[in-house]
This record gives sequence, C-alpha cells and structure tokens, in this order.
Amino acid sequence: MERLEYIVELEWDGNVGSFARVREFAFTIDTNTDGGYKGPNPTEYLLSAIGGCLTVNWGRLIKKMHLNVEEMSIEVRGWRNLKEPQLQEITYRVRIVTDAPEKKILRIKELSEKYGTVFNTVGKEKINGEIEIVHPE
Repeated sequence: MERLEYIVELEWDGNVGSFARVREFAFTIDTNTDGGYKGPNPTEYLLSAIGGCLTVNWGRLIKKMHLNVEEMSIEVRGWRNLKEPQLQEITYRVRIVTDAPEKKILRIKELSEKYGTVFNTVGKEKINGEIEIVHPE
C-alpha cells in the first residue's frame, strides 16, 4: 500500500512550549500561561493547518480550472468553552475576487473539502465553511 508519511520532531523548551522541526523548517509552539509569547499555541497551529490545507486545494483547483482569480483569502476560527478541552466549532470563510461563475466556485469548495487531508482528519462534521464571492469592477 502506497502512503505518505509525515514526521514532526518536537523538543520541549523547559517551560510550556516546544521547538518543532519539519524537514528543513523549524517553528516554536507556545502558550501564554506564563505571560510570554514565543509562538502560536497548538490550537492556532491546528486552525492554521486546516486553513493551509484548504488554501492548497483551492489553489490547485483554481489552476486546474484555469479560473481568473485576482485574490483569495481564508480565515479560520475556532472556539471552545473554558471547561471542556475541545473546540466546539470550527468555521472558515473564503473571500475570493473573481469573475468565475458561482457554480465553479462552489465546486471548488466541495472538492477542496472532499480531498483535504487535514480537513478530513479533523472531520467535515466539525468544520463549516462559507464563501464570499467578490466580482472585480
């Protein structure tokens, strides 16, 4: 069976964070429990991973469909109550400036969710997305 394997190595910083290595890239993971910020916290990285997954798939599909897109951005939000240690809801909003038909943009949303590794790992039942289509002047 063919597979893709992902490896992340983390080293504890001695406090409430870590230093992560992924291939030739490195980044800091931290929380604000001690009054300092050295990097985003794990939940922010999770939301970034969902957004990154969607952005990669949107980009691939925009190119594959040869659509004229002036700009696109994705905002991902999550919230939890303070007593339960899990996100209750994750939402994302795509803002796209394009002259492409709405039907094609909705198809991109559908396919990017269907084939998104991180998106599907978290679970499509937990993530809700919406699109704002802006037509260029």
